[in-house]
Amino acid sequence: MWILRVLYVCLAAVCLLTGCKDHSRDYKIVGTLPSGQFDGEWIYLVPMENPRGRIDSVKIADASFSFAGSGEEVRVLRLRPVLRLKIQELLVVTEPGRITVKADSIGSVTGTPQNDALQEWKEMREGKLAAYRQLRRELKAAAGADSLALAQQLKDMRDEEREFSFRFLCRQGNNTLGQFMQKMLRPTLTDEQKKQLDESLK
Repeated sequence: MWILRVLYVCLAAVCLLTGCKDHSRDYKIVGTLPSGQFDGEWIYLVPMENPRGRIDSVKIADASFSFAGSGEEVRVLRLRPVLRLKIQELLVVTEPGRITVKADSIGSVTGTPQNDALQEWKEMREGKLAAYRQLRRELKAAAGADSLALAQQLKDMRDEEREFSFRFLCRQGNNTLGQFMQKMLRPTLTDEQKKQLDESLK
């Protein structure tokens, strides 16, 4: 009888510990794709900065997928290489909360503060890239005053993007996204912006 009592006590302790687990740091990624043509394919959640980190994967079904876990870091969602021409790789911050992913040729990640901020920066960057391409095409065919005006417009757009990135980094500070994006965007800033950014991060 005493063995059964010990077993009951152990089981009760396990249940109590399991029930007391803190889920406040958990994330859930819920994603959709544009059609069922990708059903049966695997989608991967890969660490961006830790090559030895755990790679999670799930099989796509009914044009949807989901991941759940804990631990905040920047990861990338991707399919196998040949499908990345159709479905854009997407950065995602695995911060606590429900993260919504629309995987497509131009995808999006929203639902939590850092992912909303990253999506805002991504949309700005994609818009600028399209505008840069258009201006460069026009510059090839321009001459004289028109060429000078277009060159100035190109410079102004680059200054606007630099200012956007600077304010973005200041807002994110030293959170997970901020630290990751500083490595990419800091070299594009002016010396004065770098100084101001350093002051804001103290």
